[in-house]
Amino acid sequence: MKTKIIILLMLFTVVTAVKAHNPLSAMYYLELNQDINILNISLSQNGLNEALKKHFSDLNLETLSATDYKQKAIGYIKDNFNLIVNGVKIKLLEGGIKLGNHETDLKFIIDIFPKHINTLDVQIDAFKENNQHQSVFSIVIDNKTSRVILNKENNYKVALEFSDNKAVLKKEKINKSYLFVLFLIPVVIVTNNYIKKSNQNETES
Repeated sequence: MKTKIIILLMLFTVVTAVKAHNPLSAMYYLELNQDINILNISLSQNGLNEALKKHFSDLNLETLSATDYKQKAIGYIKDNFNLIVNGVKIKLLEGGIKLGNHETDLKFIIDIFPKHINTLDVQIDAFKENNQHQSVFSIVIDNKTSRVILNKENNYKVALEFSDNKAVLKKEKINKSYLFVLFLIPVVIVTNNYIKKSNQNETES
């Protein structure tokens, strides 16, 4: 019995470690505070290496110094992260990176952030060079966590609306002009048929 328990614990530890260092996923965690707002990012070092190699195909990243590598990584993340809140683009300011053998962590200070969030549009193109990659974006407001997954299926972008500090997917608004056109189609068909019949009747008479 004890042996089975030990084996199960070992399997659980291995599975947890694999998930934590999954090269096909990245975790974005937006932390909102009164004094400072920070975007925390955790990702696989292997995933970062592969994405940078594909993005900077003209560079030999292995020959770069640690400082140059970090600058490339930070620039790549900033250039491929787009956040719009209440229709206003939010910028990533100063950033820091901590490289690891398996997992790499980044932190960015966020530009001025609205006190109340009505809509939030996020697009994360970073790492989409890696096949089957997905990014998990989380935001916590008043201890309420909203989490979305950005992947190839949604083109790595999501539009959210907030109600009581909790996010829901934004519903596409129907363009009323299209409804008017759809209404006109049967009217035009009926009118056209009426004109044809009238012309036929006049010809026969």
